[in-house]
Amino acid sequence: MSIEILLLFRAVHIVAGALWAGTAIFYFFLVEPAAKTLGPDGPKFMQALIQKRRYPLYMNVSSALTIVAGALLYWNMSGGLQLLWIQSGPGLGFTIGSIAAIGAYLVGFFMLRPRGERLGKLGQQITMSGSTPDPAQAAELQKLDQEIRAIERFDVILLTISLLTMATARYWVF
Repeated sequence: MSIEILLLFRAVHIVAGALWAGTAIFYFFLVEPAAKTLGPDGPKFMQALIQKRRYPLYMNVSSALTIVAGALLYWNMSGGLQLLWIQSGPGLGFTIGSIAAIGAYLVGFFMLRPRGERLGKLGQQITMSGSTPDPAQAAELQKLDQEIRAIERFDVILLTISLLTMATARYWVF
């Protein structure tokens, strides 16, 4: 690969990765807890964030760009997956970071996304009814909220591991 292409992939990987991880961490620690303090306006805010501001699309695009650019960089840096490089300090650091990022992507896509979609549909049903949630809806809302929060915690941990290992991998010496 030419140096220009490598620099482009590196720029895409770093910027998209920073946006992906930064947004996920910001959302987990600040946005979601703040929305919960808004009372009945909280679900309206979250609906606007998800539907009008397209938060899920933003996260899907930034995470996919990060993964694709990172995979191409990894392939190039490892000399086509040479075991000697992978077992080196930097190779181990980038491998751990890659596995953590791919894990976070899979968790987001296969665990968070379906629950978020269900939460959105349930919120629309409640809004369209013009009343408060019935007991079954309230129970499902609470269950989804607890599941999503636990999954988000795991996702944030994976993204933090990825960030830390990627940022320090070149300094690992074994």
